[in-house]
Amino acid sequence: MPSQPRRLIVYLPHHLPIWRLPGAQLEKIRRRVLRTFVLETPLTEDAFVRALPGAEILFAWGLARRHVEKAADLRWMHTPLAGVDRVLNPELIDAPIRVTCSRGVNSVAVAEQVFGLLLGLTRGIADAARAQAERRWAQETIYGRTPPLDLLPGKVLGVLGLGDIGREIAIRGKGFGMTVWGLTRTPHPKPECVDKMFTAGKEDQIIRNADVLVLALPLTPATQGVIGERRLHRMKRTAILINIGRGALVQESALIRALREGWIAGAGLDVFATEPLPPSSPLWTQPDVLISPHVAGTHPDYMAQAADLFLANVKRYLAREPLLHEVDKQAGY
Repeated sequence: MPSQPRRLIVYLPHHLPIWRLPGAQLEKIRRRVLRTFVLETPLTEDAFVRALPGAEILFAWGLARRHVEKAADLRWMHTPLAGVDRVLNPELIDAPIRVTCSRGVNSVAVAEQVFGLLLGLTRGIADAARAQAERRWAQETIYGRTPPLDLLPGKVLGVLGLGDIGREIAIRGKGFGMTVWGLTRTPHPKPECVDKMFTAGKEDQIIRNADVLVLALPLTPATQGVIGERRLHRMKRTAILINIGRGALVQESALIRALREGWIAGAGLDVFATEPLPPSSPLWTQPDVLISPHVAGTHPDYMAQAADLFLANVKRYLAREPLLHEVDKQAGY
Protein backbone atom coordinates (compact mmCIF):
# COMPACT_ATOMS: atom_id res chain seq x y z
CA MET A 1 0.00 0.00 0.00
CA PRO A 2 1.25 3.54 -0.71
CA SER A 3 2.49 5.43 2.33
CA GLN A 4 0.33 8.20 3.75
CA PRO A 5 1.41 11.73 2.79
CA ARG A 6 3.20 13.73 5.48
CA ARG A 7 0.95 16.54 6.64
CA LEU A 8 1.69 20.00 8.04
CA ILE A 9 -1.00 22.29 9.47
CA VAL A 10 -0.90 26.08 9.74
CA TYR A 11 -3.72 27.32 11.97
CA LEU A 12 -3.31 30.87 13.23
CA PRO A 13 -6.71 32.55 13.57
CA HIS A 14 -6.86 35.95 15.22
CA HIS A 15 -9.44 38.74 15.32
CA LEU A 16 -6.74 41.43 15.02
CA PRO A 17 -5.07 41.91 11.62
CA ILE A 18 -1.61 42.56 13.12
CA TRP A 19 -1.59 38.99 14.50
CA ARG A 20 -2.64 37.28 11.28
CA LEU A 21 -0.08 35.52 9.11
CA PRO A 22 0.52 37.61 5.96
CA GLY A 23 -0.58 35.89 2.77
CA ALA A 24 2.89 36.22 1.30
CA GLN A 25 4.33 34.32 4.27
CA LEU A 26 1.77 31.55 3.95
CA GLU A 27 2.64 31.21 0.26
CA LYS A 28 6.33 31.14 1.22
CA ILE A 29 5.65 28.27 3.61
CA ARG A 30 3.68 26.46 0.91
CA ARG A 31 6.54 26.72 -1.61
CA ARG A 32 9.16 25.59 0.92
CA VAL A 33 7.32 22.49 2.13
CA LEU A 34 5.44 21.29 -0.97
CA ARG A 35 8.01 18.62 -1.89
CA THR A 36 7.77 17.02 1.54
CA PHE A 37 4.43 17.88 3.13
CA VAL A 38 0.82 18.39 2.26
CA LEU A 39 0.03 21.82 3.68
CA GLU A 40 -3.38 22.28 5.30
CA THR A 41 -4.73 25.67 6.40
CA PRO A 42 -8.06 25.13 8.19
CA LEU A 43 -10.13 28.27 8.72
CA THR A 44 -12.33 27.13 11.61
CA GLU A 45 -11.75 25.22 14.82
CA ASP A 46 -13.96 22.36 13.62
CA ALA A 47 -11.89 22.05 10.45
CA PHE A 48 -8.71 22.23 12.51
CA VAL A 49 -9.83 19.41 14.80
CA ARG A 50 -10.75 17.26 11.80
CA ALA A 51 -7.30 17.85 10.32
CA LEU A 52 -5.33 16.98 13.46
CA PRO A 53 -5.35 13.15 13.21
CA GLY A 54 -2.35 12.12 11.14
CA ALA A 55 -0.71 15.55 11.09
CA GLU A 56 3.03 15.59 11.78
CA ILE A 57 3.81 19.32 12.20
CA LEU A 58 1.68 22.17 13.53
CA PHE A 59 2.26 25.92 13.31
CA ALA A 60 -0.30 27.38 15.70
CA TRP A 61 -0.83 29.62 18.70
CA GLY A 62 -1.15 26.49 20.80
CA LEU A 63 -2.92 23.15 21.16
CA ALA A 64 -5.83 23.14 23.59
CA ARG A 65 -5.80 20.36 26.15
CA ARG A 66 -9.08 18.98 24.76
CA HIS A 67 -7.41 18.53 21.36
CA VAL A 68 -4.10 16.92 22.38
CA GLU A 69 -5.41 13.35 22.23
CA LYS A 70 -6.57 13.93 18.65
CA ALA A 71 -2.98 14.82 17.69
CA ALA A 72 -1.58 11.32 18.25
CA ASP A 73 0.76 11.57 15.24
CA LEU A 74 1.96 15.12 15.91
CA ARG A 75 5.71 15.27 16.40
CA TRP A 76 6.38 19.00 16.65
CA MET A 77 4.48 22.24 17.21
CA HIS A 78 5.83 25.75 16.65
CA THR A 79 4.09 28.76 18.19
CA PRO A 80 4.50 32.41 17.15
CA LEU A 81 4.47 33.25 20.86
CA ALA A 82 7.72 34.00 22.70
CA GLY A 83 6.43 33.03 26.14
CA VAL A 84 4.81 29.63 26.48
CA ASP A 85 3.26 29.70 29.96
CA ARG A 86 -0.23 29.75 28.37
CA VAL A 87 0.69 27.09 25.81
CA LEU A 88 2.00 24.36 28.11
CA ASN A 89 -1.13 22.68 29.40
CA PRO A 90 -0.67 19.39 31.32
CA GLU A 91 -1.77 17.22 28.39
CA LEU A 92 0.72 18.84 26.02
CA ILE A 93 3.52 18.56 28.59
CA ASP A 94 2.87 14.82 28.91
CA ALA A 95 2.53 14.23 25.17
CA PRO A 96 5.57 13.27 23.03
CA ILE A 97 5.23 16.51 21.05
CA ARG A 98 8.23 18.79 20.72
CA VAL A 99 7.45 22.49 21.15
CA THR A 100 9.39 25.44 19.78
CA CYS A 101 8.60 29.11 20.31
CA SER A 102 9.38 32.40 18.57
CA ARG A 103 11.68 33.72 21.25
CA GLY A 104 13.71 36.67 20.01
CA VAL A 105 11.15 37.89 17.48
CA ASN A 106 9.86 40.49 19.95
CA SER A 107 13.08 41.22 21.86
CA VAL A 108 13.94 44.61 20.37
CA ALA A 109 10.36 45.84 20.60
CA VAL A 110 10.07 44.86 24.27
CA ALA A 111 13.42 46.42 25.11
CA GLU A 112 12.37 49.68 23.48
CA GLN A 113 9.10 49.59 25.42
CA VAL A 114 11.06 49.29 28.67
CA PHE A 115 12.82 52.56 27.99
CA GLY A 116 9.65 54.20 26.75
CA LEU A 117 8.01 53.42 30.09
CA LEU A 118 11.14 54.37 32.02
CA LEU A 119 11.63 57.73 30.30
CA GLY A 120 7.93 58.42 30.62
CA LEU A 121 8.44 58.27 34.38
CA THR A 122 11.91 59.80 34.83
CA ARG A 123 11.43 62.71 32.38
CA GLY A 124 7.87 63.61 33.34
CA ILE A 125 6.51 62.60 29.93
CA ALA A 126 3.56 60.77 31.46
CA ASP A 127 2.68 63.90 33.46
CA ALA A 128 2.98 66.03 30.32
CA ALA A 129 0.73 63.67 28.34
CA ARG A 130 -1.95 63.85 31.05
CA ALA A 131 -1.69 67.64 31.07
CA GLN A 132 -1.92 67.73 27.28
CA ALA A 133 -5.24 65.87 27.41
CA GLU A 134 -6.48 68.67 29.70
CA ARG A 135 -4.91 71.45 27.55
CA ARG A 136 -2.93 72.48 30.61
CA TRP A 137 0.60 74.00 30.57
CA ALA A 138 2.18 71.92 33.35
CA GLN A 139 5.72 73.29 33.34
CA GLU A 140 5.79 74.39 36.97
CA THR A 141 4.04 71.20 38.09
CA ILE A 142 6.64 69.05 36.34
CA TYR A 143 9.52 71.20 37.63
CA GLY A 144 8.27 70.60 41.17
CA ARG A 145 7.28 66.96 40.84
CA THR A 146 8.34 64.24 43.27
CA PRO A 147 10.47 62.41 42.33
CA PRO A 148 12.18 65.19 40.34
CA LEU A 149 13.13 64.93 36.68
CA ASP A 150 16.13 62.61 36.61
CA LEU A 151 18.92 61.28 34.39
CA LEU A 152 19.81 57.66 33.66
CA PRO A 153 23.64 57.72 33.37
CA GLY A 154 25.25 56.14 36.40
CA LYS A 155 22.04 54.52 37.61
CA VAL A 156 22.03 50.76 38.30
CA LEU A 157 19.77 48.89 35.91
CA GLY A 158 18.85 45.48 37.35
CA VAL A 159 17.54 42.98 34.81
CA LEU A 160 15.98 39.82 36.20
CA GLY A 161 16.15 37.42 33.26
CA LEU A 162 19.03 37.65 30.78
CA GLY A 163 17.38 35.85 27.87
CA ASP A 164 16.99 37.42 24.43
CA ILE A 165 14.84 40.25 25.79
CA GLY A 166 16.99 40.81 28.86
CA ARG A 167 20.13 41.17 26.77
CA GLU A 168 18.48 43.72 24.47
CA ILE A 169 17.42 45.68 27.55
CA ALA A 170 20.98 45.51 28.88
CA ILE A 171 22.42 46.77 25.58
CA ARG A 172 20.12 49.79 25.64
CA GLY A 173 20.88 50.40 29.30
CA LYS A 174 24.58 50.62 28.50
CA GLY A 175 23.71 53.01 25.68
CA PHE A 176 22.09 55.28 28.25
CA GLY A 177 25.23 55.13 30.40
CA MET A 178 23.71 52.89 33.06
CA THR A 179 25.50 50.25 35.12
CA VAL A 180 23.84 46.94 34.29
CA TRP A 181 23.39 44.06 36.71
CA GLY A 182 21.70 40.91 35.43
CA LEU A 183 20.28 37.64 36.70
CA THR A 184 20.47 34.37 34.77
CA ARG A 185 19.09 30.92 35.56
CA THR A 186 22.30 29.04 34.80
CA PRO A 187 25.95 30.18 34.85
CA HIS A 188 27.36 31.27 31.50
CA PRO A 189 29.96 33.80 30.30
CA LYS A 190 29.03 37.39 31.15
CA PRO A 191 27.87 39.39 28.10
CA GLU A 192 29.76 42.60 27.38
CA CYS A 193 26.58 44.60 27.98
CA VAL A 194 26.41 43.42 31.61
CA ASP A 195 28.65 44.79 34.37
CA LYS A 196 27.74 42.25 37.05
CA MET A 197 25.96 38.94 36.58
CA PHE A 198 24.27 36.80 39.24
CA THR A 199 22.67 33.37 39.09
CA ALA A 200 19.21 32.41 40.31
CA GLY A 201 18.95 32.54 44.09
CA LYS A 202 20.84 35.85 44.33
CA GLU A 203 17.98 38.07 43.18
CA ASP A 204 18.06 40.12 46.38
CA GLN A 205 21.54 41.47 45.62
CA ILE A 206 20.16 43.07 42.47
CA ILE A 207 16.86 44.11 44.06
CA ARG A 208 18.58 45.99 46.90
CA ASN A 209 20.92 47.91 44.60
CA ALA A 210 18.86 48.60 41.48
CA ASP A 211 17.67 52.12 40.68
CA VAL A 212 15.60 50.54 37.93
CA LEU A 213 14.47 46.93 38.28
CA VAL A 214 13.19 45.24 35.10
CA LEU A 215 11.36 41.91 35.18
CA ALA A 216 12.13 39.94 32.02
CA LEU A 217 11.58 36.47 33.47
CA PRO A 218 9.39 33.69 32.07
CA LEU A 219 6.39 32.78 34.20
CA THR A 220 6.96 29.43 35.89
CA PRO A 221 5.99 28.00 39.29
CA ALA A 222 9.38 29.19 40.54
CA THR A 223 8.94 32.80 39.36
CA GLN A 224 5.26 33.36 40.13
CA GLY A 225 4.96 36.19 42.65
CA VAL A 226 8.73 36.66 42.72
CA ILE A 227 8.21 40.34 43.57
CA GLY A 228 6.07 40.60 46.67
CA GLU A 229 5.97 42.63 49.87
CA ARG A 230 9.29 41.40 51.23
CA ARG A 231 11.25 42.26 48.09
CA LEU A 232 9.43 45.54 47.47
CA HIS A 233 10.52 46.60 50.96
CA ARG A 234 14.12 45.79 50.02
CA MET A 235 14.11 48.07 46.98
CA LYS A 236 15.38 51.64 47.17
CA ARG A 237 12.69 54.21 47.91
CA THR A 238 13.85 56.00 44.75
CA ALA A 239 13.68 52.85 42.60
CA ILE A 240 11.40 52.23 39.62
CA LEU A 241 9.96 48.79 38.82
CA ILE A 242 9.33 47.87 35.17
CA ASN A 243 7.42 44.66 34.37
CA ILE A 244 7.36 43.44 30.77
CA GLY A 245 7.50 39.72 31.62
CA ARG A 246 4.18 38.42 32.93
CA GLY A 247 1.76 40.06 35.31
CA ALA A 248 1.85 37.18 37.78
CA LEU A 249 5.54 37.81 38.46
CA VAL A 250 4.36 40.60 40.75
CA GLN A 251 1.97 40.37 43.69
CA GLU A 252 -0.20 43.29 42.63
CA SER A 253 -1.76 43.97 46.03
CA ALA A 254 1.74 44.36 47.50
CA LEU A 255 2.79 46.61 44.61
CA ILE A 256 -0.23 48.87 45.10
CA ARG A 257 0.60 49.21 48.79
CA ALA A 258 4.27 49.86 48.00
CA LEU A 259 3.32 52.68 45.63
CA ARG A 260 0.78 54.23 47.99
CA GLU A 261 3.14 54.14 50.96
CA GLY A 262 6.25 55.23 49.08
CA TRP A 263 8.33 52.08 49.36
CA ILE A 264 9.36 52.67 45.73
CA ALA A 265 9.18 55.72 43.48
CA GLY A 266 7.11 54.33 40.61
CA ALA A 267 6.30 51.51 38.19
CA GLY A 268 6.00 51.00 34.44
CA LEU A 269 3.71 48.05 33.69
CA ASP A 270 2.87 46.34 30.41
CA VAL A 271 1.52 43.09 31.88
CA PHE A 272 -0.96 42.30 34.64
CA ALA A 273 -2.25 39.36 36.64
CA THR A 274 -5.70 39.83 35.07
CA GLU A 275 -5.92 41.12 31.50
CA PRO A 276 -7.55 43.37 30.50
CA LEU A 277 -6.71 45.21 33.71
CA PRO A 278 -10.08 45.69 35.47
CA PRO A 279 -11.36 49.30 35.56
CA SER A 280 -11.55 48.97 39.36
CA SER A 281 -7.80 48.43 39.71
CA PRO A 282 -6.11 51.22 41.75
CA LEU A 283 -3.18 51.02 39.33
CA TRP A 284 -5.15 53.05 36.77
CA THR A 285 -5.22 56.15 38.96
CA GLN A 286 -1.89 55.80 40.77
CA PRO A 287 0.05 58.93 39.68
CA ASP A 288 3.46 57.24 39.79
CA VAL A 289 2.40 54.36 37.50
CA LEU A 290 2.64 54.29 33.71
CA ILE A 291 0.55 51.59 32.01
CA SER A 292 0.68 50.10 28.53
CA PRO A 293 -1.88 47.40 27.63
CA HIS A 294 0.39 44.38 26.95
CA VAL A 295 1.67 45.71 23.65
CA ALA A 296 5.42 45.72 24.34
CA GLY A 297 6.30 42.94 21.91
CA THR A 298 4.22 44.20 19.00
CA HIS A 299 5.74 45.37 15.71
CA PRO A 300 4.63 45.17 12.05
CA ASP A 301 6.98 42.34 11.05
CA TYR A 302 6.33 40.08 14.04
CA MET A 303 4.30 37.39 12.26
CA ALA A 304 6.52 37.40 9.19
CA GLN A 305 9.61 36.90 11.36
CA ALA A 306 7.88 34.15 13.35
CA ALA A 307 7.08 32.39 10.06
CA ASP A 308 10.70 32.68 8.93
CA LEU A 309 11.81 31.13 12.22
CA PHE A 310 9.30 28.31 11.69
CA LEU A 311 10.70 27.66 8.20
CA ALA A 312 14.26 27.62 9.53
CA ASN A 313 13.14 24.97 11.99
CA VAL A 314 11.36 22.96 9.28
CA LYS A 315 14.72 22.71 7.52
CA ARG A 316 16.38 21.64 10.75
CA TYR A 317 13.60 19.15 11.53
CA LEU A 318 14.00 17.43 8.17
CA ALA A 319 17.80 17.34 8.58
CA ARG A 320 17.40 15.94 12.13
CA GLU A 321 19.30 18.92 13.52
CA PRO A 322 18.58 20.63 16.86
CA LEU A 323 15.58 22.94 16.63
CA LEU A 324 15.90 26.63 17.40
CA HIS A 325 14.25 27.77 20.65
CA GLU A 326 12.99 24.34 21.67
CA VAL A 327 11.02 24.57 24.88
CA ASP A 328 11.94 22.58 27.96
CA LYS A 329 8.37 21.55 28.76
CA GLN A 330 9.21 20.59 32.32
CA ALA A 331 11.02 23.86 33.07
CA GLY A 332 8.28 25.88 31.37
CA TYR A 333 10.38 27.83 28.86
